[in-house]
Amino acid sequence: KDVTVCFFGDGALGQGLLYEVMNMAALWKLPVIYACENNLYGEYTKVEEMAAGALTARAAAFGIETHVVDGQDVLAVNQLARELVARARRGEWPFFIQLDTYRYYGHHVGDINREYYRSKAEETLWKTERDPITNFGSWLTVEKIATEDELKAIDRSVRAEAEAAVAYALAAPYPDAAEVRMHVYAENAA
Repeated sequence: KDVTVCFFGDGALGQGLLYEVMNMAALWKLPVIYACENNLYGEYTKVEEMAAGALTARAAAFGIETHVVDGQDVLAVNQLARELVARARRGEWPFFIQLDTYRYYGHHVGDINREYYRSKAEETLWKTERDPITNFGSWLTVEKIATEDELKAIDRSVRAEAEAAVAYALAAPYPDAAEVRMHVYAENAA
């Protein structure tokens, strides 16, 4: 009854390996959900300039049922995921979900001036009107599931945990060079 969910970005749709595994999953009717996070940009290039046709068409070519969902809508993603996991557990074919979302920051640490490939207005729109954490938090308070104070406490806790993890990582000693291959390859007992 296990289901595997494979997350990847829209840029991975330019990789042949992904097509090979989707083909095998369709042939073998495996309980796999392919979750493509379409953040509108393959590194610095708009998706429509790097991928011809619909992103879902790639999975559909293998007979895989496809879905598109607003990846910024926590409730919509949760509902679709629950439905597809239940169907996969019943032995149905693999699925492909295109989660339309957004990458607020650069593609990598050096991508700090993004204005040459997207506007500040676009970033501001996604951060202010489409932010999933803010929007879900608003829904939680409207539905009286959580208070503003509870959400602020959660935010403080998560930020503190992240800061502690970064501090721990920065203070940690480098591993011994002898460990570089440790737990990478299986050792033959024979």
